Amino acid sequence: MKPTKKRPAKRRLKDVLGKDSSFWDRVFGKLKKLGTAIEMYYGPHMDIDNVEYRWVQDRIEYYEKNKRLLTKNEMLAANAYWKKYGTKR
Repeated sequence: MKPTKKRPAKRRLKDVLGKDSSFWDRVFGKLKKLGTAIEMYYGPHMDIDNVEYRWVQDRIEYYEKNKRLLTKNEMLAANAYWKKYGTKR
């Protein structure tokens, strides 16, 4: 019989990326670019209460004040917003 190899313990995304602050600094830098892209998309007629813009700004504030990281669903939402506002038209 062959000896069995032990499998390494499963690691969660939060466990791996939560320790690397440079990764999250880059992610939130991109979120700031997304906020700027939304502002540019609407131009001077942008409503300050725009739901998508406010969502982006809230996530940035949560990170800066509480070091709250994004969940998988929040990252997916940010990607969808980037596809909508970040592309050059």
